[in-house]
Amino acid sequence: MNKAYGVLGSALTGALTGWLALALWQWADAEDKRTCEDSTSVCLTPYPLIGIGLWVVLAVVVLAVALPLLGVRPRGTVTVAAFSLQAYAIAILGPLAPHDVPATDAPNLITLALGPALVAVCTVPGWRRAGFIATAVLVVAAFITLGVLDGF
Repeated sequence: MNKAYGVLGSALTGALTGWLALALWQWADAEDKRTCEDSTSVCLTPYPLIGIGLWVVLAVVVLAVALPLLGVRPRGTVTVAAFSLQAYAIAILGPLAPHDVPATDAPNLITLALGPALVAVCTVPGWRRAGFIATAVLVVAAFITLGVLDGF
């Protein structure tokens, strides 16, 4: 299989699992608010943990199946790396959201699709250096952005 198709397929897989993460986050937030709307004290519900747990299980399964089918190998390494970069992107998107939860719009989905796509780029020997540099630039830029937003 052409490696470019593997990278494109990885980006689409990342967009799918990213959409799943944002949709589950919105669901968990809505259920949490609905359950706690009449509470006058501290209200703790299981919905945020259920949303996170469902996303982790579903995203790991989808990434573990889809990435090797797209020719991105070795399975264990690329699954962990793609999931880690996507979880990192979700952690970045949370504080940047104008509301409580990030929207499932194109910029957020593109951001979440970058993790698996960069992992796929790093598995191609000729593209490996560019993939590592792009990953490092994105991680450093995210640290700077979060540091600037939080007052460093």
